[in-house]
This record gives sequence, C-alpha cells and structure tokens, in this order.
Amino acid sequence: MDVVGVRDMGGDLSGEIETIAVEVKRGSFPFANACGQALGYKVYANRVYLADLRSEPFTSAQIHIASHLGIGLIQIRRSGCIEVVSSPVYEPIEQLRLHLLEALRLGRCQLCASVFNIGRPDGEGGRFANLSREDVRRAIASEKGLMFWNHEVAERKRKLRVRLSPHGTTYERRFICPDCMYSVVGQLLPDDGQ
Repeated sequence: MDVVGVRDMGGDLSGEIETIAVEVKRGSFPFANACGQALGYKVYANRVYLADLRSEPFTSAQIHIASHLGIGLIQIRRSGCIEVVSSPVYEPIEQLRLHLLEALRLGRCQLCASVFNIGRPDGEGGRFANLSREDVRRAIASEKGLMFWNHEVAERKRKLRVRLSPHGTTYERRFICPDCMYSVVGQLLPDDGQ
C-alpha cells in the first residue's frame, strides 16, 4: 500500500475505526492492473482507493470499471486531489487488519476494543514502547498500556498444528489500553501500598 489512513468512526459509544488503503499511480500504469492492485487491499482495509496522477478526468469506462470492481477513485492534480468515486465499505480479514494496525504502531484493546498507540510515532523505544510487558502495576504507574500473551490459545494452535512453535512459545500477543488499565484494572488491585 502506498498510503494508509485510519479514521475514528465510533462516536461517543465505541472506539471503532476504519482503515483506508490507497494505491498511488503516476498516470501511465495500465488502469486495469492498477485497479486489481487496489482491490487486493480489501483483505486489509475497510475502504480501498486507486489514486492516479492525471490532468484529464477518468473516462466513463474507467469509472464504470472501478464502480463494478468496488474501488474508489481519486484524481491527483497539481492543484489537489478529487474523490471521483467513493469506495464501498469492506470487512477485511481481521488477522490481516490487526497486523496492518500493528505495523502502524496501533493495537486493539481487549477490554474496550478501542485502537490506541502501542509505540511512538518516531519509532523511539521500539514498536511496543507505550506498553508494559505483563506487569500490571508498572503499566498503571507509567500510564502505559499492557501487553500480555494468551498461552492457552497458543497451546491449542500448537496441538491443532495451526502454528508449529516450540512448546511454551507463544506469539499470541494481546493489548489493554492505558485508559482501561487505569480505569478498570487499576480499580481491581488491592490498595496495600505495593
């Protein structure tokens, strides 16, 4: 993907987000091939677009092709961009969508389902810089989220041969956002001065 966007769609009652993927071309790439590339991103994103640098508008045949395939079109001009056709909303494959979000240093909270920053935009401290690893008290004290591993799911996948990893090794990482750590988990901790 050349451009990825994340937009808050949840309003007051949810932390739902929408992911947007854009394939950018310079106007000389074969149109049908470019449409195919953009369409492939629906496995990762809720909306997919082809953005093309062109001085002339898209032809009616190109608009018809994009509409039939279900991709949005953006015309890039020197004076700015114009959305010519809107993308429909897709339900991407959740595993791939979550991997895309993690690559953007975003994670989904297991309690409230909101998406939050798990790393810093500058990359300092690594992609999990805004998380404490399996240390609840440290997460709350440092106002960070929590990262933990779901060992039961990992063992089930190992037994079913879904993921062949050494016994005891898990890649099943999960996150809890800083707000839930403080507002929910923090209220469950005993106030014993520790």
